[in-house]
This record gives sequence, structure tokens and C-alpha cells, in this order.
Amino acid sequence: MKAIRKDFFMEIRKNKARFISIFFIVALGVAFFSGIQAASPDMRHSGDAYFDETQLMDMKVMSTMGLTDKDVEALTELKGVVYAEGAFSTDVVCGETESSKVLHIESLNKKVNQLTVSEGRLPEKSGELFLDRTYAQTHKYQLGDRIRFTQEEGSELLQVEEYTIVGIGTAPLYISFSRGNTTLGTGEISGFAYVMPEDFEQEVYTQIYLKARGAQDLVSYTDGYDNLIDKVTGQVEGIEEIQCQARYEEIRGEAEAELADAKKEYEEGKAEALAELADAEKELADGEKELADGKAEYDDGVQKLTDAKATVADGWAQLESAKQELSNGYAELESARAQAIDGQNQLDSAQTEVDAGWNEVNVQQEQLDAGRAQLAAGKEQMNAGLAQIEAARATLDQSQAELDAGIAAAAAGKEQIAAKRQELNAQREQCAAGLSEVETQEAQIPSQEEALAAARTKADELTAQAQALRAELEALQNSETAAPEEIEAKTAETVQAEETAAASQAEVENQAAMLEETKAQLAAARSQLEGSIVQIDAGLAELNTQEQSILAQEAAFPQAQEQIDQGRAQLEQQAAELVPVQEELLASKEQLNAGQAQLDEAKNTLYAGQAEIDANAAEISAAWGQIAAGEQELADGEAQIAASEQELINGEAEIAENEQKLADAKKELANGETELANGKKEYADAKKEAETEFAEAETELADAQREIEELKKPEWIVSDRHDLPEYSDYGDNADRIRNIGQVFPVIFFLVAALVSLTTMTRMVEEQRTQIGTLKALGYGKYAIASKYLNYAFLATMGGSVLGVAIGQKILPYIIIKAYGLMYHNMASTLHIQYKWRFALIASVAAVICTIGATIFSCAKALAETPASLMRPPAPKEGKRILLERVGIVWRHLSFTWKSTLRNLFRYKKRLLMTIFGIAGSMALMLVGYGIKDSIMDIGVRQYEELQHYDAAIIGDEDATQQEQKALEEFLEGNEKLDHYTHVQLSSYSVPRERSSISAYVYVPEELENFSKDVTLQDRRTKEPFSLTDEGAAVSEKTASLTGLSVGDELTIVRDNKEYKVKIASITENYMAHYIYMTPKVYEKTFGEKPEYTTTVFTVKEEYKDEIQSIGNEILKYPAALSISYTSSIAEQIERMLNSLGMVIIVLIVSAGMLAFVVLYNLNNINITERQRELATLKVLGFYDKEVSAYVFRENVLLTLIGVLAGGIFGIFLHRYVIVTVEVDAVMFGRNIKAMSFLYSGLFTVGFAAVVNFFMHFKLKKIDMVESLKSVE
Repeated sequence: MKAIRKDFFMEIRKNKARFISIFFIVALGVAFFSGIQAASPDMRHSGDAYFDETQLMDMKVMSTMGLTDKDVEALTELKGVVYAEGAFSTDVVCGETESSKVLHIESLNKKVNQLTVSEGRLPEKSGELFLDRTYAQTHKYQLGDRIRFTQEEGSELLQVEEYTIVGIGTAPLYISFSRGNTTLGTGEISGFAYVMPEDFEQEVYTQIYLKARGAQDLVSYTDGYDNLIDKVTGQVEGIEEIQCQARYEEIRGEAEAELADAKKEYEEGKAEALAELADAEKELADGEKELADGKAEYDDGVQKLTDAKATVADGWAQLESAKQELSNGYAELESARAQAIDGQNQLDSAQTEVDAGWNEVNVQQEQLDAGRAQLAAGKEQMNAGLAQIEAARATLDQSQAELDAGIAAAAAGKEQIAAKRQELNAQREQCAAGLSEVETQEAQIPSQEEALAAARTKADELTAQAQALRAELEALQNSETAAPEEIEAKTAETVQAEETAAASQAEVENQAAMLEETKAQLAAARSQLEGSIVQIDAGLAELNTQEQSILAQEAAFPQAQEQIDQGRAQLEQQAAELVPVQEELLASKEQLNAGQAQLDEAKNTLYAGQAEIDANAAEISAAWGQIAAGEQELADGEAQIAASEQELINGEAEIAENEQKLADAKKELANGETELANGKKEYADAKKEAETEFAEAETELADAQREIEELKKPEWIVSDRHDLPEYSDYGDNADRIRNIGQVFPVIFFLVAALVSLTTMTRMVEEQRTQIGTLKALGYGKYAIASKYLNYAFLATMGGSVLGVAIGQKILPYIIIKAYGLMYHNMASTLHIQYKWRFALIASVAAVICTIGATIFSCAKALAETPASLMRPPAPKEGKRILLERVGIVWRHLSFTWKSTLRNLFRYKKRLLMTIFGIAGSMALMLVGYGIKDSIMDIGVRQYEELQHYDAAIIGDEDATQQEQKALEEFLEGNEKLDHYTHVQLSSYSVPRERSSISAYVYVPEELENFSKDVTLQDRRTKEPFSLTDEGAAVSEKTASLTGLSVGDELTIVRDNKEYKVKIASITENYMAHYIYMTPKVYEKTFGEKPEYTTTVFTVKEEYKDEIQSIGNEILKYPAALSISYTSSIAEQIERMLNSLGMVIIVLIVSAGMLAFVVLYNLNNINITERQRELATLKVLGFYDKEVSAYVFRENVLLTLIGVLAGGIFGIFLHRYVIVTVEVDAVMFGRNIKAMSFLYSGLFTVGFAAVVNFFMHFKLKKIDMVESLKSVE
């Protein structure tokens, strides 16, 4: 046993690489398995530590009518509550521009929700403020800055609106970036701040924070904690009825007392106001009567004066009209006389011009007729010359076409000859290179023959030694004095020597046969190559002959081209000479045509002028007669006008005197009317004001009475940590890590365990000779197996210890730190502990795999006899592989490639194990990238590809019809909106096997806009669906969790009552659960029409940047309660999922490390097993690079096959992992991007290349002499 122990340690020192590879493979597997498994509970413990450190509230109580100190006392007295603390809060607007942000202001707590100060200190007096660190960094606020708030009208809860920032930090109520929603501003809270309680002008608390008894000892996100909170919630709800009743009675009593006082004050004021109005009304009636009498007298005088003025005015108008007519008559008469004289003069001048025009026209007509005759003669001569030129040009074109065809044919022939010559030269070079390679290999044959002769000599010596031993044995057997033990020993020695000699002779004969086969192949290759060179040379000579013939033809082409060019030049010269003649004829023709047109136009003008002269002469003669008659009529009218003018002057003097009297009376009446109007106005204003005040007072009293009558008992709203922004998301992320840890590390560990199993199996098989020797020396099976079991156990346990030590510290640390980028302060309260359950599972699994493989291998080996173990195992029988049956491929492969392919398929077990190891590593890496692809873009898919609207307006159900109409008119008239749709969006429960899920029922009012807001489609085929009255469209995740398909009925629970709806289609959806219905389907399902309290809208593309300001305008309308922006939801999802990035990187890096170790280990085993074979290649004259290439060909092929197999396996593994790690409310994508396949494949091939590089140096160290020594 002592010798075996020494051999055990020597084996570790001798094969450090194998031991270390098992050690690190197990360490990787155990580290990854236990580390990922431990990360989820460590995340919960770290989060819980932060919550305990900051005394985060366990529960929060709010009321519809506020909370009092009595409520705090009642809650404190509960058995399950340690203490309760009241607090104030409100939402305010920070800034005065369209980009104003909303802050949530809370009063500073004494015990719960302790703040973490990053800069400065906590507020200590009124006017000091502690600001959200994220908000301060985003908006560049620093300590000492002043910040001013604007409160909503009617909700002024803060006494101070301007504060000094004294501290910046974080709060446990907001562990991430989400701050919640509000009814102010854009509808989204941008940050938080804490002030002193005395800054709030409130008599009641807005909320009470509770700490549950015993919660400090439990871990958040566990069933124990949740059960405790449920229990305390029941206690709180148990006193709700009593406290709410007391608060109701208190508020109602105060309201009724205030209403009685208001009614009494109203009655007294109304009686006093009515008495004052009655006195004023009597004084106005008396003044109005006096004014009416005076006004009647004035109206009579005005009427008389008006009649007289009208008579005079008519006379003057008639007089002026007559004067004007007379003046117009004289003007018309003078104008007619002047026109008659001027017309006669014009007629005389026109007649002279017409006579001269006729003389000129006759002369020009004679000239045009002569020019037209000359033009016809020149045109006939030019046409004859053009016909001759065209005939010659056609003859030249035909000659040119024939010449071009000859040139093209010659060029094509030369290109074919050049291509053929290049092809033949390339073939000749290949043949020459092949012949050179044959000569090189032939030169190596003598050295191989010498080595074969030496091996044959050694075999002969072994045969002679065996024969001598056989003779000695026969002598001993014939001797009577020889002892049986001596004969038996000599027999064993003789048998062993004969077997050794026979094996040596067989090996020599095998090498001789291979050498002869090589010689025959080289001779055949030389003959074939030399024959090919002769044929190629003959082909080149024939090409030269063809080329000379083409060159001779080309020599005649220039002369023919020159003749054609000369003919063309002559034709062009002749054509050029005709061009000026043709242009001159055309110009002459145009001139003649233009001249004739002008001449014709002149004739027409002359005819028209003569006719006009004749007509005007008759008109002028008649005009002179009319002028004489008009002069007599004007003289008579002038005498009548002078007599009428004197009568009108006398009437005007009398009217002026009466007009002055009426003006004085009018002034007195105007003063009276003004005084009376002022009195009436004062009375009406006073009466209206009094009536308005009465109506307002009565309305206020009625409203107050109605409010009292409608006053409902207040309700408590009890919530816990799960209602805080991002608290549940942190727990969901821990669950995702747990789900990943249930699948991904298991596959990772299985690959590592399988490689370890292969390594131990190979080790036992390699040392079968030692096992046989030990067994022959008398060692027992357990003693021999203990060496290998201890070897496997030590490597496995060492790797397990290192894996647990590192994995359960580093991986949770990296993951929690990664989430710490999104969840504030989580990384500062790390609670990373060793989870011995996971460590034990991983270590035991690793030990079972390696020890089990070792036991199996040892049992198989120990079952054989020592003699068979001491002999090397019979080599695998060579068989034809499938590729050899494809002759066209096999014949074109070189010797080395044939050998490579035969080796691959000869050792099928090694082939499968290597492919499985590489494929497993590739698949794991692909799953890492695939998870990234599937998770990271679900926000984009959900809110860009499937749900297209930009925001949803949550309507106020208590808004009046007028308020709703005002909002509707704003949306309809807003030019920045593309469209909007009213919908019902309600959350209902959908039962499943053991629980239920919360799903949104989405009912659009108008189906026309629905396709613009939501895309319904099949995830796999992308086939679009329409929302019809046949049933509901259900999201894919909802259908999957309930196990339903198209045509089934989905159960919906509302108000503890079940409703059924048929599933018409299953649509792609990633975030939350949606059930889309038409109004008819909703009414058929629930028996009532939908109430459209939500409005989704889409902004035009050019106004996308203004969506926040549009939301601010919408929230100014009372009917809009709040707005939810899809962009904000998408950003929140992106922030949440980005924290998984580091986790995914850990998965990818770990898979890469595993791939490297797996490849290194398998290559190391491969080389160790084939050491004799590789040494033989070196003996046969292969260089180190050739030996490496001989091995690397196999590695490259196996790597490529493994990458392809791993890609296929990775697709199925990725699908399984994605389905496993999903939470109920989210569906991850099922896609893997093409670049992920590329990256995974390149990394795997890269690791294989690095391993081959290291293996090259190991191949160089193979000792030919030592490796070829007999193993027996």
C-alpha cells in the first residue's frame, strides 16, 4: 500500500495538467451552480438588511378623510404593531415653465423610513429641505440652493413655498428611479423631498406608517414575512370600522354646526338688502314721469322744424339740380362742336394716307412674284445633290459593319486563347508542384527504409531470443532435476518473449506494407503528372498557332478602315458644301412668305380704313344740325333758375330762428335723462348684485346641506411594501435570478461533470499496463482502485472547495452590485453568506460523477487477467467510412485528409465526447446571448410594435358632463394630436389551476382607430388579426398560463362573480395580460355596456418632443385625473432589464471559460492517447508543423461540427431557459439574433485556436524513442 501511495503522488506530479484540468472543471461547475443558486437568497438578504437599517415601514394606512392622533393611538395599541407614526405629504410643482416637474413632499419621520444622507444634513427647522439625490443630479441642484414650489389651487397644504436645500440623498420608500404618478403637471412624479412637519398647514395626517412586531426578524420577500403582514393587516382592518365611524361623526357634527350659523347669517343679510332696494325703486318711478312730459313737448317742436327744413332743402336741391343741368348742357354743346371740327380734319388726313398705301402695295407685289420663281429653280438643284450623297453613305456603312464584325471576332478569339493559355499554365504549375512534392517524398523513402531495416533487425533479434528461450524451456522440461516452479517461470518468460517477438514482427511487416504502398502511390503520381505536363505543352503550342493566324487577320484591318474613313470624309465635304445652299434657300423662302403676309395684311388694313372714313363723314354732317337746336333750349332755362333762388333765401332765415329755441329745450331734456339713467343703473346693479349674492349663498348652503347628507363614512386604504415603487420589481428580479439558477447552472454543471468523467475514464484506460502489473504482483482490486478513486476524489473535492469558496462569494457579489446600479444603496448592505445546501448538492454531484466513472472504469479493467492487462489493447479495426463510398469526393482528398477522416470515425467514442463537450459549451454561450436578445427588447416590442399610442388619460369618474365635454372639445381641436380613442381599461382576475392572474380588459369605443393604437398578430407567423364580435383577443402569456387555445372559453372574475368569453384569437404581447373585446362582446359577456373612462391618444410625429407639455394642458381639465406615458413605462422597463446585463455577461464569460477548459482537456487526452501514433509520424519524417496540422485538422473539424450541433442544441435550450425564468406578468421574446450565433461560434472557434496553439508545443515535446518503446 505504501508503494501505491507513492505512485499516487507521483501520478499527480507527472500529470499535473490532467489533475489541474479536472480540478478547474469541477471548480467551474460547482462555482457556477452554487454561486447562481445562492445569488437569489443573497439578493433578498441584502435588500432586507437595507430595509431594516433604514427602518422601512411595513405597512401604510391612508383614509379618505384624513387620520388623527386618535387613529395613531388605536393602531399603536394593536398586538401586531410595534409603533405607528403619522405623516404629512402633498404633491407640488417645481418651476414655472412647461417643463415644470412634480415633486412629492413628505414630512420628516422620527422612527420609520430613515433617510440616507449623501451630502449635507437632515432638515432641522422650517424652510429647510432634504432633496432626492437623483432629482438633484438631473437638475443640477446643490447644497444651499433655493427651490420654490407651486401648489395646486384649493390644495395649499404647505405654509412655506420656498426652501433651502440642506441635504441630498436617498429614501427607502424609493429604492430605484420610479417615483409614482400624480394628478399634477405631466401626471408623473419626478422626485421627492422631505421637510419639517411644522411646514404643513394640516390638522390631520395624510398617512400613518406602521412597523409590524416581529417583522425585523424575518426576511423580506419570503412567505414568512408576507404571512406576518397579512396577519397584521387583518388586525388593522379589524379596527377600521370603529375608527372610521368616530371620524365620520366628528366631521358631520362640525359640518352641521357650521351650516346652521351660515343659514342664520344669510337670512339677516337678505332682509336688510331687500328694504334698501324698495326705497330706491320708488324714487326712480317719480323722476321717470317728469322726464316723459318734457320730452313730449320737445318732440312736437322738433317735428314742425323738421318739416320746414325738409321743404327748403327740397327747393335748394331742385335749384341746384337745374343749375347743374344747365351747366352740363353748355359743356356738352361745346364738346360736340369741338368733336365735329376734329372729326372732319381726321377724315381728310386718313383719305390721303389710304391713297398712298395702295400705290406702295402694288409695287411690293411685283417684287415678291419675281423672287418666288428664282427660289423654285434653286431647290430642284439642291435635292439632286443630296440624293447622290445618301447613296454613297449607305455603301460605306455596310463596309464599316463588315469590318467591325471581323475586329470583334478577332478580339474574342484572342481572349479565348489568353484564357486557355492561363488555364493551361496554371495546370502546368500545379503538375510541376505535384511532381516536386512527389520527388520530395521519394527522397524520404531511403531514410524510411533504413528505419524499417533497423526495426526488422530488432525484430529478428527478439525472435532469436524467443527461440533461445524456447530451447532452454524444452531442455528444462526434459530435465528430471528441474523444479516445477522453475519450469513455470521459464514458460511464462518464453511465452512473453514469443508474443513480444511476434508483435514486433507484425509491426515491421505492417510498416513494410505501408512503405510499399507509399512507393506505388508515388510512382503512379509521377507517371500521371508527367503525362499531364506533355499534354499541356501540346495544347500551348496549338494555341500559339491559332494566335498567329488571328494576328495576320488583324494586320489587314487598318488598311480597310482607312479606305472607309477616306470615303466618309469625301461625303462629309460634299454634304458640307450643300449646307450653305440649303440654308440660303430656306432663308429666301421665309423672307418671301413673310413679305407676302405683310402685304396681305396691308391690303386688308387699307380696305377697312376706307370703309371707316365713309361712315364717319355721314355722322359729322348730322352732328352740326343737333348743335344749333341745343343752343336755343339752354337760353330759356337760365331765366327760370334766377327767380326760384330768391324765394329759398327768405325761407332759410325763418327756420334759423326756430332752431335755436329747440336746441335750448333739448339740452335740458338730456340732463334729465342722464340723471335718470344713472339712477336706474345704480338700482339694477345693486339689485343684480344682491340677487347674485342670494343665489350664491343659497347654492352654497344647498351644496353644504347636500354634502352633509351625501357624506359617506371614510374608508381606510391599507397598503404594504409591495405597493412601493420598484419594491416588488426587486423581488421579481431576485426570482428571475433564482429561475436562471434552476436551469442554466445545471446544464453548465452537467457539461463539466461529463468532461471530468471522460478524463478519469481515459486515465484508467491509459494505465491498464500498470494495473496489470500491480495485479500480477498480488495487489488486491480495492488497493489498486484506491489510487484512482483517491485521485478523482482529491481533484473533485479540491475543485468543489475552491468552487464553493469563490462561486458563493464572487457571483452573488457581481450580481448584487449590478443591480445596485438601479436599486439605490442595495449594494452598500451586502449580505453574502455561504449556502451549504447548494454547496453540498454541487459537491456531491461532482463526486458522484467522477468517482462513479472511476469505479466503472476500474471495475472493467480489474475484471481482466494480469496478462491481458499488461498487453496493450488491440487497435481498433480499420473499416471503410461512409465518405469512401462517395468516390468522386474521396479520390480528390489528399493522404493526410483521408487519414484524418478515418481517425475521426475510427474512434467514435472520442468523436462523440469531443463534439458533445464543444456543443455543450457553444450552447451555453448561445443561451447567454439569447437571454440578452430575448429580454432586452421586450419594451420596444411592446410599446412600439404592438401598442402604438403615446399615453393614456385616466378619467375622473366623478367628473360632470360639462367637464367631460370640455376635455373632449380640447382633444378634438388640438392640432398636435394625430387621433384619440375612448376605451374601457379595467383590471379583472383570471383564475388558473391554483391561483389567479390579473388581466386588463381593453374595450375600444371605435374600432376604426383600434388598429392604429394596438396591433394584434401571431408571434410566430406575424399574421395580423382583427378585433371582431366573434370573441375576445387574448394575450399569448395569458392563454399559456390558463392552458387555453382558440375556441376555448376564458373565465373572468369580477366582484366575485365568474363570466365566460370565447377566445377568438391569441395575440402577441409581452408586458402584463390583456383581453381585447369589442363593445358588443363586452356587453354580451358582462350584461352591461362598457364605460369609457380612459382615453388613449397618439401625438403627430413632428410633435413627439412636446408630449409632456400636451399632457400638462390635458391635466388642466378636471375630467382628466392623471396621464400614463408609454415612453415612461418603456424607460422603466429598460432600466429594470439593463440590470440583468451584468448577470448575462457573467453567464457568457463562465460559458467561455468552460469552453476553453473543455477543449484543452479533451485535446490533452487526445494527444496523450495517440502519443505512439504521433511519434511514429515523426519517425516517418513528418515535421513538427505537419504533425500539428495532422492533429489540428481533426480538432478543426470537430470544433465546426460541435459549433453547428451546439447552435441547434442552444436553440432548444434557450427556449427551455426562457420559459423557465419568465415571471407570470411578463413574456420574454423567443428570438436569438444572428449576431449572437456569430459571436458564440467565433468565441468557440477562437478558444479552439488558442488551445491548438498551446497543444503545438506539447506535440513538439513528444520523444520519438520513448514513445515507440514497447509498453510491455
